[in-house]
Amino acid sequence: MFEEVGHKVGVIYPKFHDLPSKGWLSGQTHGVRVSEENGLTVVRAIQRLRQPGPLQRIPLIYRAAVKQRERLALKMYDAYTEVNGKPDIIHAKCTMWGAILARAIAEREGIPWVVTVGASIFARGIAGPRERATASKTLTSATYLASVSNSLADDLDRILNIPKNSFTLVPNMIDIDNFPLTPRRQDNEFVWGYMANMVADKGHETLLRAFALVDEGTLQLAGDGPLRGRLENLVSELGLSNRVSFTGNIPRELAPHFFQNIDAFVHPSRYETFGIVLVEALATGRPVVATRCGGPNDIVREEDGILVDVDDVVGLASAMNAAHSHQWDSSAMRAGVEERYTKEIIREQLLTIYDSLI
Repeated sequence: MFEEVGHKVGVIYPKFHDLPSKGWLSGQTHGVRVSEENGLTVVRAIQRLRQPGPLQRIPLIYRAAVKQRERLALKMYDAYTEVNGKPDIIHAKCTMWGAILARAIAEREGIPWVVTVGASIFARGIAGPRERATASKTLTSATYLASVSNSLADDLDRILNIPKNSFTLVPNMIDIDNFPLTPRRQDNEFVWGYMANMVADKGHETLLRAFALVDEGTLQLAGDGPLRGRLENLVSELGLSNRVSFTGNIPRELAPHFFQNIDAFVHPSRYETFGIVLVEALATGRPVVATRCGGPNDIVREEDGILVDVDDVVGLASAMNAAHSHQWDSSAMRAGVEERYTKEIIREQLLTIYDSLI
């Protein structure tokens, strides 16, 4: 989006195969490759880590794995500069490894570097103590810190001891032209939609139990994952087979059609750092019912929908019934997205940050 206003942008994308992943033995690897893609210089490389994942619990081996990643990132950066010269800013949109590699480049080159945090690995307890210590040290040393949501900044304050006020709110964005404001369907049947991977954190079971208490309407579940069979069985047990349909994965280019063909969007997730599907639904003019699970707390205003507590079956059902009967102003929803989440708005925020650092 920066190239549209005359700025040169490049992307460095290293990928690592780590035991016990299947790719460590069978995955493709290749050296540094530079290409021009849609006006961007893209540098890619794939390596196998020489230090098996389980052994990285040993501090010396863990540090060696970090160094291997950093060496590849520096080599990729050098390939980039051979084509484009030295950049003015390094920006990592990553809470862990991207930030570590950006720091290695920025410190060697004396370049200011920005990190936008957006990962849930720390709040969900996926990262261990060594990763928490590394991330805390890395993020604290950044020139500028941004977060995609206020709740994530709260979490990193609590978990990594990085003060919340160290972060500036810079949310994710959508290409709003891909999600046109669309009149609601002219149909007597009210259709709810949810789009998410079918994993435990996404709260599908809570949604289905709540939907059994919803007065009327149907529910479309877009996505797939390891819990799909279990969810299909639950639909049958709850007597919802004639009201719930599983659409499978929907390609991103077809996502706008999904929102256009529903009347409201429901999002029962247990944790989200942001929630881009909520913004897409609102841009289309569809009200949302979502849980207070992080990112939605910032996104959903009174004119956009209703927030409920995580895993509150009765509360979710009550909110869905209320949303169904409420007269929503779709133009107000669209305006809220245009004011907060378009690429023009986010680009201006980031350029202001960059200008302050150069």
